[in-house]
Amino acid sequence: PAGQLGVQRENVASFTRTMIDLGETTNLSATEAATSLARFMNVMGTSQDQVGNLGSAVVELGNNYATTEAEIVAMATRLSGAGKQIGLTEGQVLGLASSLSSVGIEAEAGGSAVSKVMIDIAASVDAGGDRLETFARVAGVSADTFAEKWRSDPGAALALFVQGLANAEEQGTSTLGVLADLGITEVRMRDALLRSAAASDQFTDAMQQGNAAFDENVALQTEAEKRYETTAAQLQIMSKNQSPEMKASPMYRQQRIMLYLLPLVFVFSGFAFPIG
Repeated sequence: PAGQLGVQRENVASFTRTMIDLGETTNLSATEAATSLARFMNVMGTSQDQVGNLGSAVVELGNNYATTEAEIVAMATRLSGAGKQIGLTEGQVLGLASSLSSVGIEAEAGGSAVSKVMIDIAASVDAGGDRLETFARVAGVSADTFAEKWRSDPGAALALFVQGLANAEEQGTSTLGVLADLGITEVRMRDALLRSAAASDQFTDAMQQGNAAFDENVALQTEAEKRYETTAAQLQIMSKNQSPEMKASPMYRQQRIMLYLLPLVFVFSGFAFPIG
């Protein structure tokens, strides 16, 4: 029910429409989209009237990266807590999720591992000292520059660090050696960061694209219109090819009525949203 998902009554209609559109245009079911995005919004503090913006960002990223919308949403949900804590926007978290899932990092293990790294960097920036120096050295900048960048644009600072991991050999070391210097020896964290390094060239672009798609809020509507136009065209062709006798039959009239009733049944029964 909408109440359990934290959706306010005045936002139920737009929330429901967005979930139905996602269910029609992506590999997410409407129910999966509703549950996952409601959780994501609750953690990130997203205004409920921006649910369409989230949907557009998910669709745009799914169309442009080697991942699926379901993988993006699953990863973003895992990253949301740390992302919110370090100051990432919704679009940046979704972009980061896209770049990570596009290199095969799984949400449960990889998302948790990358979250730990983000929190680790944030703590090191606050504390200063040798650990901050190591993160900054990997990123190819001074400790002061890295700390300033992290405070002003944590997404860009994270991208610098991951790009530094990818270029470790050019700095005369190895990615594994850098991770060892940072004390990152846990297998899941190490694997996630090694794979992240392979996606380092996508980090900045994906986060920027996520922000842009969120702000523009057009991608989901465009995809949905294409989908519904196709469905409407198919119905028109079917109608055109049916005889006058068939159109006059009780069965035909019942089918036409069901075309209008089923969406309402789906909304109010499938989601069990309260209407009063």
